[in-house]
Amino acid sequence: MSERVYSFDKSEMEKLSKVLSYDPYLDKNLLPDMPKEFEDKKYMEQHPELKQQMEDLQKRIDDAKDRLKNDKNLNVIFARQEYSLREGASLGLNSEKCYLYLKANDEFLKNAEDRLKDEYKSFALADAEASQKVIAAIHDEEERANAGFGSIFG
Repeated sequence: MSERVYSFDKSEMEKLSKVLSYDPYLDKNLLPDMPKEFEDKKYMEQHPELKQQMEDLQKRIDDAKDRLKNDKNLNVIFARQEYSLREGASLGLNSEKCYLYLKANDEFLKNAEDRLKDEYKSFALADAEASQKVIAAIHDEEERANAGFGSIFG
């Protein structure tokens, strides 16, 4: 797993935060659930008028799954990766910037970089000094959290 740090203008932090937490496979507007009644053969036999509705919904679900498989950007799912979004001021860095720490495999990072370049004007790979500070802060936080769990369960 590789670790990378990216910088963005602070004005884009809210939009970026939403993108990072979004998982299209959990979006019920994009990929609705099939009602349990439709899966119950006995119920469907008693309500044949619902057959067309069930078929339409199944087609919508299948189309959404196909779209998810084939859409490169939808498959860059940050919510399934290890990431952290930090304000520059909280790290002693540029207060007009926010920093995205991302730990993932190289293929994901390449696709993520392509997507972020397309969606954010201010996207840039953070310089070495900023990257070191962000990574150090993340690792320090993880160590303190692990120490806390150790004292609870130790």
